[in-house]
Amino acid sequence: MKRTSISARFRPGILTILALAFSLLMFSASNAAANELVKHSLCDVRVLYLFDDPTSIEWPTLYYLNDEIGCRIELLTASERARAGSDNAEIPDKEIYLTRAHFPAGDSSAVSTLIADLFYDRPPDIVIFGDRGGDPLFELLKRKLIERARPEDRLFNILKVYRKSPDDNRQKVSSGAIALNSRELFNRYHDRMKLEIPVLFPLFEIDGFKAARLTRYALLESNMPNAPYEDNFMSGIGHLRLTSIIDSVFVDGPLKQTIMKQARKYVSSFNASKISVGQTKVSFIVDGYREMRQLSRHESAIGSIPGFQQYLLELERKAELAALKAVGITWEGRIVLRDSPHGPRLKFIASVSANGPKEIELNGFTFHPYWDSVAVPLDETPKVILPHQSYTREFFVDIERSYLDGEIPDSLEFTVDAAYGQIPLTFTSKIPVWQAPDLEIEFEPDYYFVKPFPSLEIDRLVTSLNMKAVITKPYDYAGIAQLNLQTPRGLFAGAYRKELELEKGTLTETVRIPFTISNLFELGIQYQTIELSVDDKLVDVDTSRIRIASCDIADTIKVAFMPDTLGMLEDILRMTEVAYLPLTDRALVTADLDAYNVIVIGSGSFRNYPSFHLMKNRFEEYLRQGGSLVVLGQPDDWPSTVLPVSFVPVIEVVDQQDVVNRIPGANLLGGPYPISEKNLLSSFFKKRDVSPAVISPAEKIYVTPTGATLLSVSRLGDGQIIFCGFPLPEMISRLDIDAIHLFANILNY
Repeated sequence: MKRTSISARFRPGILTILALAFSLLMFSASNAAANELVKHSLCDVRVLYLFDDPTSIEWPTLYYLNDEIGCRIELLTASERARAGSDNAEIPDKEIYLTRAHFPAGDSSAVSTLIADLFYDRPPDIVIFGDRGGDPLFELLKRKLIERARPEDRLFNILKVYRKSPDDNRQKVSSGAIALNSRELFNRYHDRMKLEIPVLFPLFEIDGFKAARLTRYALLESNMPNAPYEDNFMSGIGHLRLTSIIDSVFVDGPLKQTIMKQARKYVSSFNASKISVGQTKVSFIVDGYREMRQLSRHESAIGSIPGFQQYLLELERKAELAALKAVGITWEGRIVLRDSPHGPRLKFIASVSANGPKEIELNGFTFHPYWDSVAVPLDETPKVILPHQSYTREFFVDIERSYLDGEIPDSLEFTVDAAYGQIPLTFTSKIPVWQAPDLEIEFEPDYYFVKPFPSLEIDRLVTSLNMKAVITKPYDYAGIAQLNLQTPRGLFAGAYRKELELEKGTLTETVRIPFTISNLFELGIQYQTIELSVDDKLVDVDTSRIRIASCDIADTIKVAFMPDTLGMLEDILRMTEVAYLPLTDRALVTADLDAYNVIVIGSGSFRNYPSFHLMKNRFEEYLRQGGSLVVLGQPDDWPSTVLPVSFVPVIEVVDQQDVVNRIPGANLLGGPYPISEKNLLSSFFKKRDVSPAVISPAEKIYVTPTGATLLSVSRLGDGQIIFCGFPLPEMISRLDIDAIHLFANILNY
């Protein structure tokens, strides 16, 4: 008699159990993801976080608001560009969005327009300002946002404005302030942050993030009735204000009763799904989504209420995502353009997968052209997709080229009608005709000054000048990009790569552009623009400034320098054409410093030199032998014993009237270039940060109201220490002619 092993006898049952376990595991994961989307669907609060440096973003706070409450998080930063615009990114299905806005510096009208465009449907409810700032562009953006916090006759307003308080755990929490345990929140959301933040900031390293023990936020402004007594961000703000809005904007009657009933069923169904499991949870979510779809279709009733229809469509979008995730439907659409003898043909590739426990019935695919009110059926044949199966279909659509080149709207809309059990569902996919790749181009640096050329009979001076443009790209992007440089009159670009093949595996691509200047080049600041295009469509543009400026440094002078934290000092030295060399930490200790006439210490550079605090004796010897030590403005953690004079940096905020010249005829201001005090201080028309220092002994030229020094000379032996607390590199980057001349005077002194 044939014997059957136990393992063989039970193998079919084991496989069945494993298959069932895998199915339940997948369904459980789908339910967990749906739970998160349900939380977002039951919250309509938007939080705007304004920042000027990605490293300063208080991620634990934002993840707390996003996960614990379900808020939509919008990150906003601004930078200077020649033209206004914005770049956007998001973390899919997490309601976290990033906007990088750019506009001409100081253009308040462009800032107002951009804010109106970003928040066309509704403003945020809560605005949080990071603890960094001071940049004029950043401050202008803050002011314009606070102006929008004033109550107006609309459904939504900015209800609260907060500012992150300085990191001081000893500071007493004031009335209206909020305190969060950032360290605990950081540990709680560590895994999410590690996976998600690099989607917005590819170079972000979670291990380098330092979470404070306690983070405080001061309430700057509130439109809530109990503002002084608010103890958290959500005080007085309902998580979902759908029913209260309906109650306030509709008059009593049958229409209001119908709309209110649908809204309450949506809320109750989604709330019930949070405490349900399995198929019951799915049914609640799908029921709630169906109610929201019916509610948002009352176009005749809600269309006349400003902002209400957009509000419902936003809730419908969130509910749709939750329903898709709950029933396990993956719906993806993409388009491919093909040329044909009869014009362009668009191929739409639709893919639908059923990842849930039940089959899905497909009843048809439809194309909705934005230029016509009549929808185009692509396929109306019913199909059934069994659990864990997929269906992919390609459709060809004839479209006139003019519609493909249209800019408004910038997408094509496709829908699929489906049914889950007896519940009809409709899912929408809006696909851009052409989506710009995430490429950026920038001049590096974005300013340039050249020496005046001699008067010659020829109309062009041939010199070894060159500018540099850097393209930033995703690591896995590959493609062909085109460059177009537009130069001012009198500037001639040499041969450079106008078409680039960008390859995978790199994050940047550098292009060097040689150029020459002719006597047709006009005085003053001129502008040049470089455009980056893909498929003959503009992707990004950057503008740099250039001017002619005298900055002659004696041929006998050799400069060693410690680079500032922003690298501006090296760029400026290169433009002066002086002989210069960056110092290493080892060279600082062992090199023959007498080989250099001048040593320049850039702002904050000492932080990168472990041996810097040991340099007092070497600096003193260098100075006594006739060397010149130039110290630019420094932060307050400067090592106090490194110089042979008393030197204590401070931070002050001053304007033109606050800066006093104690030695009007100082040699440093007279040669080789005479300095116009009015022009030098022209950028201080309003108060701004400077980095003076308390120095003794010193010949103080410019001082602040407290007596701290902004420009001074301290003599020691045959040498001297020249200190400049003005933001000289920043002033030179704006091509301030007197700042350039002062820099030349300092090196020649």
